[in-house]
Amino acid sequence: MTGKYKYAPGLWGVLAQEYRRALESDNKSENTIRIYLGVIYQAGTWASELAEPKDPTTITKSELRDYFAKVRKETSAGNAHNHYRSLNTFFEWLVKEEEIDVSPMLKVNAPDYEPPLIPIIHRDNVAKLLATCEGRDFVSRRDAAIIRVLAASAGRRAEVSYLDLDDVRLDTEEIKVFGKGRRERIIPIGGKTAQALSRYIRVRARHPQAALPALWLGSTGQGAMTHEGIRAVVARRAEQAGIGHVHPHMFRHAFAHYWQLEEGNENDLMRIMGWKSREMLGRYGASAADERAHASARRLALGDRV
Repeated sequence: MTGKYKYAPGLWGVLAQEYRRALESDNKSENTIRIYLGVIYQAGTWASELAEPKDPTTITKSELRDYFAKVRKETSAGNAHNHYRSLNTFFEWLVKEEEIDVSPMLKVNAPDYEPPLIPIIHRDNVAKLLATCEGRDFVSRRDAAIIRVLAASAGRRAEVSYLDLDDVRLDTEEIKVFGKGRRERIIPIGGKTAQALSRYIRVRARHPQAALPALWLGSTGQGAMTHEGIRAVVARRAEQAGIGHVHPHMFRHAFAHYWQLEEGNENDLMRIMGWKSREMLGRYGASAADERAHASARRLALGDRV
């Protein structure tokens, strides 16, 4: 496991390896661990090369501010913000482990960063995507089911691509997905998506590799589809539909948008989406916030009450 990651010199590397074990025991995904340890490697390497080298127990607020400014200047505001979040979590862990009394990140402001808005895919364009999959052949039935699952479940691309046949529960119209940290959740998908899955599963049974556990099978005999395969299906169908670039994550943002537009309960949305932090409500709602505000203004019609 340790061969997958780089470790900075000295105490940075020693503590980063212990931190890795803590992240693994918390069931963090491999990608999350890679990101966190990559940031510690970069920050630790930089701190070790200062005129007066610093380790995690001696680095100061001022030096950390200098580091974030350096990252922002040399890369981007978004990357500096990611480094801030990763190091903040690392130093909080050091406090819990009693390696330090107080985090040096305390009162260090996050770098200014306005995350780019991810456009949503509106319902009329989902209908156009589905219109390109109206055939009865294997690929048409599979692609229609993929699009339906993305739209109905708000599943992350990895969650959808990792689905096994046993994760589909047609009788209760649900799917079981494994989110970040392999946390399991059950998501209702509705009648139309269950029907699309049923049609796909019937034609899938005649596929040469039908015995594989993976739900989504490729059409060229190469086994289960990958994350990239799911992305390629959506991109190809979007091109056929003439609706511009579409990627799987847009369905997730659209789900959050329409849930809030219909005034669905926010705590329920968090459970469906697999979120632990309420910060995600604002982040995922931002892409179509104006549309919801306009809808609320029309519904309330405050100017007509005079």
